[in-house]
Amino acid sequence: MNRAYSIAEEYERIREKNKNELEYRKSLLYSKIPRLKEIDEELIKLGIDITKTILSKPENSDILVRELQNRQLDLKIEKAEILTSNNYPKDYLNMKYNCNTCKDTGFADNKKCSCYIQKEINHLYVQSDLGDIMKKENFEQFRWEYYSDEIIDDNISPKENMKLIYKKCVDFVKDFDDINTNMLFIGRPGLGKTFLCSSIAKDLLDVGKSVIYKTVSDLIDIVRKYKFDFENEEINEQYLDEIYNCDLLIIDDLGTELSTQFSSLVLYSILNKRIQNNKKMIISTNLDIDEFTKIYSDRITSRIFGCFDTLEFLGEDIRLKMHKLI
Repeated sequence: MNRAYSIAEEYERIREKNKNELEYRKSLLYSKIPRLKEIDEELIKLGIDITKTILSKPENSDILVRELQNRQLDLKIEKAEILTSNNYPKDYLNMKYNCNTCKDTGFADNKKCSCYIQKEINHLYVQSDLGDIMKKENFEQFRWEYYSDEIIDDNISPKENMKLIYKKCVDFVKDFDDINTNMLFIGRPGLGKTFLCSSIAKDLLDVGKSVIYKTVSDLIDIVRKYKFDFENEEINEQYLDEIYNCDLLIIDDLGTELSTQFSSLVLYSILNKRIQNNKKMIISTNLDIDEFTKIYSDRITSRIFGCFDTLEFLGEDIRLKMHKLI
């Protein structure tokens, strides 16, 4: 099924559900307080009368419309007083929207609403199972006891080093709209790089930012499908557009992909377009700097080391420590 079409259907279901709930509330109160039904019917009639007056008597419309609008206001005040005196919110008989910005249409000001964009991104998360990962890997679940206090590289302990990295990640989320920062997480496996990527993704998703979390191999597959899967070209193009334009792109496990000319072109294209458009990125890799420069071309390494803040993770594999503590 076309992904965009399924989202349109979802909005239709939301609107239908909210409409049915409104009708239920009306039915309940109309039978309990008949005057409310009379007021709503009169408000509808007044709205029609105002339109007719403007069209049929334009020369006298100002005075007549003002009189009708005053009557509308009186009825709305009476309706609100009836509801509140019976312990109901004054907007109880108004339509309730899941999103007040787009009124559950998915679009505002002829653009995709943020809620629509987030639904698109959520489809990507469903496919990658990231939603389940974020339940376990988020800032609230971070465990400091896995990091050693022993001084090692550059006169700093893994724990102190992680505290600096942790603060940078928290600040990255907090100041997201006001900064133009990309981050490179570099270090051996099992030091918390993926954990912090998931934590950042969760907090940004919670405030409505669009985040895509993919390995380089996933990104290459998406581009390959866009280039060569002609039957699903429209869907694949949408995937590619999201990769270029989402608020944050997290690229995990850089260096594990099969290195080819095509993969290098894809990686450079994504990096270059997002940097040019001031779109933020986080890259995670198990490679050290020497390995990095041997695998990737000068133009890729210059893009990454020139446009990313490098955060080096230190210490021992904390996953081994976790097993010992269980």
